[in-house]
Amino acid sequence: MALSLGEKIRLIRQEKGLSQILLEKKSGVNSKLLSKYENGRIIPTADTLRKIAEGLEISADYLIFDNVPKDGLSQIIDLDLFEKFKEVERMDMESKNMIKRLIEAVIIKNKVQEVIKPKKEDTWEARMKDTLSKLRKRAKGYTEEDIMQIVDDAVRAVRLEEQKA
Repeated sequence: MALSLGEKIRLIRQEKGLSQILLEKKSGVNSKLLSKYENGRIIPTADTLRKIAEGLEISADYLIFDNVPKDGLSQIIDLDLFEKFKEVERMDMESKNMIKRLIEAVIIKNKVQEVIKPKKEDTWEARMKDTLSKLRKRAKGYTEEDIMQIVDDAVRAVRLEEQKA
């Protein structure tokens, strides 16, 4: 269910631990007016809305539109990727979830590669064993099965990329 403008202002203000008085100091918008906006009794002007958004350190787009991230409308510069995401939007939930898991696996693989800069002489297998060892040391709360699933997903993603190259 979509939140009203006032509900969004109140929710973000509370999430950030701000009273209406503190938001007044940050935004320059009177706290009595903030109360009226939050309760839906009046609607702020565009300039006032901008000030509130700046005071909350969020995008005004988030306050106005539904399904917008707090930091504003998302932008994908790569138009080909954008078109592919539009296609994914039309897919069934099972397909969407599969694509999300694949994207997560590739993101994990890339993060691992960034953290572990391999020596040129290390083989892929040696790097993978070293990575797995480090992952086990840091994976508090994960079962061995969880760890192996993460590794398997990353390996599949690497192999898929190698096949494409």
